[in-house]
Order: sequence, then structure tokens, then C-alpha cells
Amino acid sequence: MMNHSALFNGLLINLLVILIIVLLVNFYHLSKKSVNKSHMGPFQFFVTNMVLIILSVLLSHQLHSGFLYDLRFIPFLIGGIYGGRKVLIGLAFTMIAVRVPFMGHGLIVTILLTILSSIAIYYLSPKLSEKPWRIRVYWFTLFSFCYSILGLLIPSLFFDFKDYLAFVIYSGVLTVSTFLVLYLCEMIRLTVILQMESIKYEKMQVVSHLAASISHEIRNPLTTVKGFLQLINEDPTNPSTNTELSKVAVSEIDRATEVINHYLSFAKPHPEEKTELDVTMEIMRSKDIIMPLALKKGVTMDVELSHNHTIMGDSNKLQQVFINVLKNGIEAMESGGALNVVSYEEKDRLLIAINDTGIGMTQEQVTRLGEPYFSLKGTKGTGLGMMTVFQLVDAMGGTVNVQSKVYQGTTITLSFPVVTG
Repeated sequence: MMNHSALFNGLLINLLVILIIVLLVNFYHLSKKSVNKSHMGPFQFFVTNMVLIILSVLLSHQLHSGFLYDLRFIPFLIGGIYGGRKVLIGLAFTMIAVRVPFMGHGLIVTILLTILSSIAIYYLSPKLSEKPWRIRVYWFTLFSFCYSILGLLIPSLFFDFKDYLAFVIYSGVLTVSTFLVLYLCEMIRLTVILQMESIKYEKMQVVSHLAASISHEIRNPLTTVKGFLQLINEDPTNPSTNTELSKVAVSEIDRATEVINHYLSFAKPHPEEKTELDVTMEIMRSKDIIMPLALKKGVTMDVELSHNHTIMGDSNKLQQVFINVLKNGIEAMESGGALNVVSYEEKDRLLIAINDTGIGMTQEQVTRLGEPYFSLKGTKGTGLGMMTVFQLVDAMGGTVNVQSKVYQGTTITLSFPVVTG
């Protein structure tokens, strides 16, 4: 009874060592791996499982007649399944080599079982590689159980070994342990695959968002150019006005080019250069750009500027912010209305409040404002305009505050730190 109890405890310790080393090796590998490599190399598999086989033999329990009981078959099986045929052959030699120093009748059994198991794994593993992971776990667990049966049958027939209780303990622990270790390996493998798929999906999402964002930002200046060209076409006999409109149209094309350059710079990012900006000039410039759309929608624009200081930022990006907010305000007033821009200063902050008399938003919509692809324009909007506003304002050290009520309009307040001294 004492021998059988020691056998059971020894096998459980053997299982614990295998589980710990499998987890440690996989965690180390996952922390070092590249995103395009989902498994360890053959050499790593061989070394890891060779060490596990050696440790298992050192932890083995000998009953009598030179027969050793341990779980060395588990790392041998794992190496053969996941490491490939070369690893399988190397581990087969290891299985026999580590058993030689102990000699006894069990050595003959080890050699025979190792040869038979190697042949079975050699042909069985490729056939099961395309099966669902659960099927693989079940089949190889059954294979481990068959291995344990042979481990008793051969000694019983040729060496008069009749310790059936030892066999039951060994067979039960080996079978359950094989299932646990294979299940753990498959879970780790599945986690790696899902992680790689997640990274790939995120990359595709970034590309999709970037493409949609570029389209959105380019559409604004192109809409302005189209509006100005229509105004020129309506009154071709007014050269002075048309010259000014042409200059603005050309300038908008230059701005579209700058937007493209800005997004292309994502591939090779560089430190952003901030300059001192005259907010009055930037607001008036944005008003001139957006005015054709306001006239088309029957919207009147009023600008009241009361600030005295400048801010730090990028002129082109600040114009993107103003144009996006002004454009959204105009499009919220389908039947016309008033768009008011007011600037003032509070506690070293320059605030620009842009108010429209449009359809307004619910509190839930206000909360979601700035999320990618969240738009109140239906299929006509991408939701990227306000997302860009929040990002650009934040990059300049500013904040965006939105106040809105349904059918009572919306006020968007942009706040920036002023340049002092």
C-alpha cells in the first residue's frame, strides 16, 4: 500500500513539474515572439521536451523487477505532435537513452513502446493536424491510454508482472495528465492564433479609418473649390470678385495637399512644429472658406471676437477644426438659421464658442460625439469629422465642450491656453 501511495504522489509531482515548465516556456516565448510567428522552432521544442523527459525519469518511482513509472511519455507525445517528425525522432532516442542507466527488464519494454509509439505518432499526427483541437486532444488522450495498456500487457505476458493496482494508478494518472497537458497546450496555441488575428484585424481597422478620414478631410476643401467655381461661372463678367474667388480656390487645393501630406506623415512621424497663431485671422479665413456653403443653405454667419492673445498650434490643423465645426453647424440647419462665432478669454484660456440654431442633440448623442463612425447625418456622414476635431484640439493642449438640446441648437466651445509673456 505504501508503494502504491508513493507511486501516486510521485506521478502527481511529475505532472506538476511538467505543467509548470510548459507554462513558463510558453509565457517566455509569447513575451519574445514576433507577431508573425505562432509557435516555437523545432530546436526549442526538442530541448524543452528533452529536459522534461529527463526530469520525469529522475522523478520516476520504481516498484520492483526494474520497472519505472513516470510521465515521460507526455513530453515525448507533445514534442512529436507540435515539434514535427525530426523532433519526434530526437525525443525517441532521448526516451531510450535516459532509461539505459537504470537497466532492468523495463528497458526492453521502453525500447519496444518507444518504437511503436514513434511509428504511430509519425503517421497519426499529420492526419489529425487539420482536425478541430478538441478532436486532437481526445484522440491523443486515447492514444496515451493505449500506451499505458501496452505498458502493463507486455510485462504481464513476458515478465510475470502482476501488480494490477499499480497499473490502474499509472494508467489513470497518465491518461488524465495527458488530457490536461494537451488541453493546456491547445488553449495556449488558440490564444496565440486569436491574438495574431486580433492584431491583423486592428491593422485593417486602422487602414480603413485612415482611408475614410482622408476622404472626409479632402472633401471639405474640394466642396469649397466647387462652390467658388460655381460662383465664378454664375457671374463671369466680374473679374475682380472672380480673381479673389480663384485665389481662395487655389489656396483650398493647397490645403487639400497639406492634408494628404499630413496623413502620409503617419508612415514616418516627426515632431509637430507649433507656431504662434493669430486666432482672429484663422477664424476669418475659415469663415471665408465656409461662406459659400452657408449661403447655399440659407444660413447667416455672425462673428464677434473679443480676445487679445494668441495661441500655439498648427495653422492648417486649426483651420481643419474650425471648418469641421462650422460645417457641422451649417448642415444641422437644413431650413436655414444663424451661425454665431464668439471669442473671449477666461483665466489664461482663449475660448471660441460656435453656436447654431439647428436640430440639436440628445445627451446620449452628445456623449458619443467624437466616436469613429458615429454620425447624425445617416449614410451621408462618417463621424470622422468630430473625431478629428477632438484629436487636433487635444494635440494643441485644448478642450472641447459640447452643449446641446433637441430642436434648440448646439454650442461647441473650444478652449486653448493663451501665449503669455
